[in-house]
Amino acid sequence: MIEKRYLYKRHNVYWVRVRVPNNLRNIIGKTELNKNLYTTNLSEANIRKHKVVAELKQIINLAKRKLDGTIGSLSKEDQLREVAMEFRPSPEEYDFKTLEKIDYAFQATLENKIQQLYGQKELDAIFNSHEPEWKGKEPNPKAMKATSDAFRIFDPNSEPLSVTSKTFLSEKKKDLKTATFKRKEGNINNFVRWTGNSEIKEITKRNAGDYVTHLRESKNPAPATLRNKIFDISSLFTWAEGRGYIDKNPFQKLNLPSSSKSTKKREPWDYEQLMKFLKSAEIEENDFIVTVVGMYTGMRLDEICNIQKAHISDNCFRVLEGKTQSSKRAIPVHPVIEPLVKRFLDSSKNDYLIKRINSGGYDKKRSWNFQKRLGRLRKKIGIPHEIKFHTLRNTFATRMENLGIPTNHISKLMGHKHNNMSLDVYSAGLAIEPLVESIKKLTYGEELDSFIENKIYE
Repeated sequence: MIEKRYLYKRHNVYWVRVRVPNNLRNIIGKTELNKNLYTTNLSEANIRKHKVVAELKQIINLAKRKLDGTIGSLSKEDQLREVAMEFRPSPEEYDFKTLEKIDYAFQATLENKIQQLYGQKELDAIFNSHEPEWKGKEPNPKAMKATSDAFRIFDPNSEPLSVTSKTFLSEKKKDLKTATFKRKEGNINNFVRWTGNSEIKEITKRNAGDYVTHLRESKNPAPATLRNKIFDISSLFTWAEGRGYIDKNPFQKLNLPSSSKSTKKREPWDYEQLMKFLKSAEIEENDFIVTVVGMYTGMRLDEICNIQKAHISDNCFRVLEGKTQSSKRAIPVHPVIEPLVKRFLDSSKNDYLIKRINSGGYDKKRSWNFQKRLGRLRKKIGIPHEIKFHTLRNTFATRMENLGIPTNHISKLMGHKHNNMSLDVYSAGLAIEPLVESIKKLTYGEELDSFIENKIYE
């Protein structure tokens, strides 16, 4: 059966319909957006609709940014390009008279935007500096380039990378996790800026190779990071090839450095490093708590930062969300940190174990900024660069293994999948008891354990 989503017929011709969310209808002035596909054939309509739907959704996204105020966070130059995106027509949509009206409205809006952002003198310079008799100031190069880009974006017969990439990203957004999408969006936008927003058909294999050289010389990323950047950009061109924008993806079969050479085994913290870190005068309450909880539970930093009172019951930490299904688990509270947990539960002030930290990053994680702080602390205290907070999980696993704890117990506690494991950790009965006994065996040596206990009681 042929897909008919977004399609409807008017006078036997297929049109696209995209409904406008209720909260945006006053801004857009319509309850739905429509465009003629100029075909009576359903199969052809399905081919044409993807680009049109993406364009209409861009209008909706622009309205959303106006509503929530994020459009103001765009650079001046990007705001000029957004004007062009808002007015850009489809090549087959309008007759000459209609296109003339749209062109007039676009130019008037663009000029008003330039005046608003840069002032009248800059507006005059941009549009008049090419005249031989001009004696005023030279235009701002960035504003001039953005204005030129805007006119090119508005031209329905052109396919600048900024337009094609927006269409591609709008389609991919619903299929990707937020962090993955933001990474892909950032890598593609960096490439678009590097090319000067060239036409997508102008990008050659040599351009692709030159960009790889640019990345290696300017940023010197790790091989795996470089491959991820190029993969993200290549996915745009693979999509464009499939849609008929280009004949061949120029990023295919590039010679990239192997990532295997840079693979390093994560090293666990040793006794001296743990003691040095925990005894440092630079360590504050949150730093201490997150470290010792990580040492005695094997939890990820983000999991620890999200611990609330509701996530502790039957003397167990309950991880209710995670990277995988296996991440959802119960972890018995180790005797060394029991007083810390009890003090937290008895407190009436704080709902979070790790308090007063600001969320950040693409996913608004509580651990985002705190992770950066811990990194700066390690450097200041003199902990080797390769020793990171996440390697506390390696430390936990290594010590448990050396103590003879069964592998399936370690996997369950850390939120890793184990083929032979069938324990129900969300049960408060016998299922959790073997894990309780395993946790109790964990020690970092009498001196370090005692230091942490005494520190907790201070």
